Amino acid sequence: MSGLLIQAEEDVMTASSDRLLRRTLWANAALSVVSGLIIAAFGGPFAAAATRGPVTVAGVDLAVVFELLGIGFVAFGALCAWVASRGVLPRAWARGIFAADLAWVIGSALVLTLPGTWTIAGVAGIAVVALVVADLAILEYVGLRRLAADELRAAN
Repeated sequence: MSGLLIQAEEDVMTASSDRLLRRTLWANAALSVVSGLIIAAFGGPFAAAATRGPVTVAGVDLAVVFELLGIGFVAFGALCAWVASRGVLPRAWARGIFAADLAWVIGSALVLTLPGTWTIAGVAGIAVVALVVADLAILEYVGLRRLAADELRAAN
């Protein structure tokens, strides 16, 4: 009986300590899937609005790049939802998602520094998405830190 009580207490502690991270991962999932579907569906118009003329990336038209990014966003969102839905949050996967979000923000900053034909709408779009992803990354970082702190307290 005492073993069940201890397990129940640990489950409650884990549930409360991972709440921020789970909610952030769910938000990341929803935003990634919705934005991915929109970008995949409207890659051509977005590419036209984002640049002053035809642009290719590694020989691929920017509209196709946007469509592929959109599909990638949907897959990333599905991964975020899978991680958030696990009974025991897979922390390695959560850390991987945090790292991917951080890489996206850094990559966005680098893209904006490259000489290009970005329009104001293109710069604004890249910056807004980077800021949203940065916010998610900050919340993921705080959530991961809370989990680590709670584990440390529980071990002592």
